Amino acid sequence: MKDCNILIVEDEQIIAENLRFILKEYKYDNVDVAIDADEAQELFSQKKYQLVLMDINLGEYSSMDGIDLIKILSQQQTFNYIYITANADAKTLEKAKTTTPTGYIVKPFTNKAVFANVEMALSSVSKSDSFTFINKGIKQQIQLSEITHIEAEGAYSYIYKSDSERYLVRKSLSEFMKIYQSFFIRIHKSTIINKEYIQGYTSQFVRLSDLKLPLGRSYKKDFLQHVKNLSF
Repeated sequence: MKDCNILIVEDEQIIAENLRFILKEYKYDNVDVAIDADEAQELFSQKKYQLVLMDINLGEYSSMDGIDLIKILSQQQTFNYIYITANADAKTLEKAKTTTPTGYIVKPFTNKAVFANVEMALSSVSKSDSFTFINKGIKQQIQLSEITHIEAEGAYSYIYKSDSERYLVRKSLSEFMKIYQSFFIRIHKSTIINKEYIQGYTSQFVRLSDLKLPLGRSYKKDFLQHVKNLSF
């Protein structure tokens, strides 16, 4: 995972550059830095990130803290994140835990602490980004990033890939949503979609490439909540 994209969100430039230097020392070369929420959201609209190192306190002039920013960014992409902060008090920890981060580094940090947390987080990414199933007696694996949408078929589901292949698997849509809720949005009782393939929508349909999938009335409110920060 040394070729993965990492984003550091830190309002203190010296600390941000120190983190970038540490990561480069450990051969992580694709590292970007954002000094505030606006810059982080702009970078997210341009690139896919696998890991974010997020400072919780983004400065006195910021309209939100790092935990709130993570909630917004998580609606745009699927990624792992580590909080970096000088605040290790119980209240901060409780709020941070509600977003289930993959790590938590307290300032002042050491090189080894940063490296260990990053390695653990990226190991988790590689394990959670794929779905394994049995097809005609043979174990197969699909990267979640290749799945455009999934449709219910009784007790089974059809998985549709970006290359137009499809697979029938014994897993319900509810099971997919429970395990992979950060990847998919439910738009109909019989359909969930990968939010990264959304190209547009109306009050009745969601467009994925050349597909128009129906948007169920009871799922519309949740769908709109998920896509309000996405750019098409």
